[in-house]
Amino acid sequence: MPAYVCSHVFKAESPVMLVVHLDGDWQFLCGQEHPDETVPVVVGVAHLLKADGSLVELADLPEGWEAERTGIEQPWKRRTVEN
Repeated sequence: MPAYVCSHVFKAESPVMLVVHLDGDWQFLCGQEHPDETVPVVVGVAHLLKADGSLVELADLPEGWEAERTGIEQPWKRRTVEN
């Protein structure tokens, strides 16, 4: 399954700290600011799971929800996406 990741996650500069399931797409983001010209990268979710097994906890994240954590060893906090 393909997913969008930010440049920091793609380059392994930052861990995934925010996961968004919206409009049929999955986004795995670091939660940091990015320059406006930064383009998301499409990767396979299997690559993300290999790098961070805790992401499997979010496989049941409903459409229109997001999950965020404050640190790599911290629990995921789920909430609906605010428009």
